[in-house]
Amino acid sequence: MKLGIWIVLFCGTVSAQNPPHKKVPLVNQHNIKIDGIMNETHWEHALMIPLLWETSPAENIPAQVKTEAFLIDTGSSLVIGFKAEDPDPSKIRAFLRDRDSAFDDDFVGVVLDTYNDERRALEFFSNPLGVQMDLILSTNSEDSSWNAIWDSAGKITDFGYVVEMEIPYNELQMPDSDGKKIWGLFVHRTHPRDDRRQYRNVIISRDNDCFLCQTEKFTGFANADRGLDLEITPTVTGLSALRREPEDADYAPRDTDVEAGVDVNWGINSNLTLNATINPDFSQVESDSAQLNVNQNFALFFPERRSFFLENADYFDSNMDLVYTRNIADPDYGVRLVGKNDANAYGFFYANDTITNLLIPGALGSDFTTIEQKSNNLVGRFRRDFGEYASTFGATITNREGGDYSNSLFSADLNYRLNSTDQIRLQLADSETEYPDEVAEEFDQTKGTFSGQYYLAQYNHNGRNWQFNAYHENKDDGFRADSGFIGQVGTKKSIIGGGYKWIGGDDNWWNHINVYSDWDITHDQNGQVLEKELEGSFGIDLPLQSNISSGLGVRDRFWDEQTFRENYQYINLHMTPLSGFDFGLHLNSGNSVDFANSRLADSTRIDFHFGGNFGTHFSYRISYVYNNLAINAGNILTANQTDIRLSYQFNLRQRLRLAIIQTDVNRDLSLYTKPDDYNKNNEDLATQLIYSYKVNPRTLLFVGYSDAGTEYDDIESFVKTDKNVFVKFSYAFKR
Repeated sequence: MKLGIWIVLFCGTVSAQNPPHKKVPLVNQHNIKIDGIMNETHWEHALMIPLLWETSPAENIPAQVKTEAFLIDTGSSLVIGFKAEDPDPSKIRAFLRDRDSAFDDDFVGVVLDTYNDERRALEFFSNPLGVQMDLILSTNSEDSSWNAIWDSAGKITDFGYVVEMEIPYNELQMPDSDGKKIWGLFVHRTHPRDDRRQYRNVIISRDNDCFLCQTEKFTGFANADRGLDLEITPTVTGLSALRREPEDADYAPRDTDVEAGVDVNWGINSNLTLNATINPDFSQVESDSAQLNVNQNFALFFPERRSFFLENADYFDSNMDLVYTRNIADPDYGVRLVGKNDANAYGFFYANDTITNLLIPGALGSDFTTIEQKSNNLVGRFRRDFGEYASTFGATITNREGGDYSNSLFSADLNYRLNSTDQIRLQLADSETEYPDEVAEEFDQTKGTFSGQYYLAQYNHNGRNWQFNAYHENKDDGFRADSGFIGQVGTKKSIIGGGYKWIGGDDNWWNHINVYSDWDITHDQNGQVLEKELEGSFGIDLPLQSNISSGLGVRDRFWDEQTFRENYQYINLHMTPLSGFDFGLHLNSGNSVDFANSRLADSTRIDFHFGGNFGTHFSYRISYVYNNLAINAGNILTANQTDIRLSYQFNLRQRLRLAIIQTDVNRDLSLYTKPDDYNKNNEDLATQLIYSYKVNPRTLLFVGYSDAGTEYDDIESFVKTDKNVFVKFSYAFKR
């Protein structure tokens, strides 16, 4: 009898540890109406999945509100319905917004690991009004710049809200195989009130650093196939521009240009995609976020926004920034191929460029320059998955050349997960470069062909409470990654750090408390210490979706043959106390090197932003940055930058957006050792007004106006230097 009891208990334990895969039913129902109502009979056949667990900020406790997801496989798409109950529907946070911008709202969605490789997943979310958010989740990052064509709708009800979504299989990459498939899947709800609570269908272990390793497994999808996934998107762009130098009274003759292009997206099979573009529109339609560039000696990084380069961009990721496609400025054509077969993932792209932008790196600073000649740009990457905990090894090649300029690179990398909390990253890159003689002379670079290597090694431990990391890298003076963004070379850097996290329970007034400290040191290749820093920080997550963090540090920095001791302290605050309103504040004070005058100065920096919504349609965001450098004799420089973004969302498709960016820099030239190199006062102002109509991410219309102007010492008053009117129209023909 006792033996029988033990057998039953053992079998029950095994069953609990390895539950059978849930099956998503095939319902032969096409042309399902996505309207956010869920009153059709086909929902009676759906697989219902309850979201039973709150996984953040609490740790795997029963969810506070009831949420049910209903899944249907139609053979050509995955249809999902959500019924999200709320005890007070008037507190639901939902606003009309542009896509990929509703993360502060209530929302529901799914995370699909269609390869079941636990390394990459596609995320589809919708707020209660049907505003879409789609992302690519990989082991390195979460990227919202990827956009798929799918359908969603939502309605707020007397019990909460309902969302329906339909995701066509031809928008998904998956194994090219017949018969049933196994997918990893999270069903997700974000419930933001006093805390930003997240509910899921399974518990999430914080002692497992592999998030996708914890998906629930679902079977079915036997007919899921991309089929003949062919998308052709012709584009027409027009620009009418007036420009002049600030000293000129009149504008140059109006420059008007109308161009046509076409993008082709072909799903060759379920796991192989070819993209091609001819005469593409690679304009930056919407303004970059403002960045204040004062007392900086390294180039600023701006993210990529152009659709051709964003599609499947994560295929080219590694532990180094070897691929930065904004270096490709004005191509005539391009082609990209990405795919995955079993454990092998691969990507390739080629684009020509009518000009060649270069980032010239150094040990103490970097510069940008442009070569007025064409270049050919090629990038290839291969990755192999292995191991129980989502380990990978891979290789990257890049080649960029044109005229008497060339840069080629080869790299190999390994990401090895020892267990669920510990990981080792290794990477080695080798480059060979030749600059034109005039570039080599202007920037004091080596003439002729030169080469260099870059390697890094990193160990990370990320457990439930303890964190530890150790890192070392070495970049030769001659290393160049001209297809990427590496602004510092000729250095050796080591970092060691660790921290601890406390996780609050139901009886605590706080959610999380973090303490962390690290020490780092950087040498040049001759052994000179360029930087040595010790830093400590403290952070706490509180109600009202608030976070407070503070820290202090001491840094020895080498500049102009001297070593300066910088001390600093900072405090950060971010809070979302109300529906439709959030704000953040960053204060940093201490000592900083005044690079222009090679001395130590008192430094103060204030970053402040706030934003939110007035009603359902109107949103605003205002950011302000203040930067001051001073010595006993007075203020060396004072810089102010304001970035205002106003938007009116008429409906899910139409938006009117205004951006205003103003920068003002004032200097006391009597405190400068080389006053002739600077302006006493400098003001820049840029505005942009855009109307957009988006049927989907690739069928859209933009009509806009932008201008820019400046004022500085040599001109009497503010001068508008640029006026532009532009239009872009594209239509995606999809089969």
